[in-house]
Amino acid sequence: MERKSAGPLLVLHRMPRWLIPVVMGILLLLGLFIQAAWAGIFIIAIAVFLGWLLVLSWPVIMPSSRAFRVIVIGVVAVVGVMKLMGWT
Repeated sequence: MERKSAGPLLVLHRMPRWLIPVVMGILLLLGLFIQAAWAGIFIIAIAVFLGWLLVLSWPVIMPSSRAFRVIVIGVVAVVGVMKLMGWT
């Protein structure tokens, strides 16, 4: 997984440091405030990105941090699916 992620990580590393949090914030706001069900895709994209980062950092983080991160990603994914299904 690390080898396949080397290229995308290099691209992310070359971007300005402020860009990723701003894009994530915009995706979250779009996902929460657009009233269409398809807006859940934005929230699911956040969960996928966070999950990818979690997989890459799994060996070096402590077990308590792992559990918290898994829970947070799970909650974000559930909110995205709920939005996609039109339940919110």
